[in-house]
Amino acid sequence: MIAIEIENIKEFMSHLLVGTAFDTFHVETCEIVTFVCMTLDGKRHFDWYDTEERPEKTDGSVTWKELKPIAYQMVKGNKTPERMKLDFFHRKENGDVGSLRVEYSKDSLIVYTGYMQREFSMDKTAQQEWDEACRIFIQKTSC
Repeated sequence: MIAIEIENIKEFMSHLLVGTAFDTFHVETCEIVTFVCMTLDGKRHFDWYDTEERPEKTDGSVTWKELKPIAYQMVKGNKTPERMKLDFFHRKENGDVGSLRVEYSKDSLIVYTGYMQREFSMDKTAQQEWDEACRIFIQKTSC
């Protein structure tokens, strides 16, 4: 796990809320505090859909691309949110899960990485590779 403090908050938030850089990540939770606190989980409720509308993917989670318009509506305008916390994850082919947590509070933005291995192993190579890939990804989205 690493923590990356984002210096160019405006640029990063543009990539997050307007751009497509984060669109393929799945959402675990999304919390945005403005004049109200909005909390969303990323679990898809299949019973809500009509049969012909039901998404083909059956992993049970939604992507940031699907939730981003709702989040954008909450934060657009002249005032910044009091707080935001977004938990993203990515399932790897081997069953491991990489995660990113984006936390904004009081003009501070920090991104945390995480990695959960499907099976216990003392080898942390995959975790280190995830952290490095995230570091590169974050650098591209905050420049």
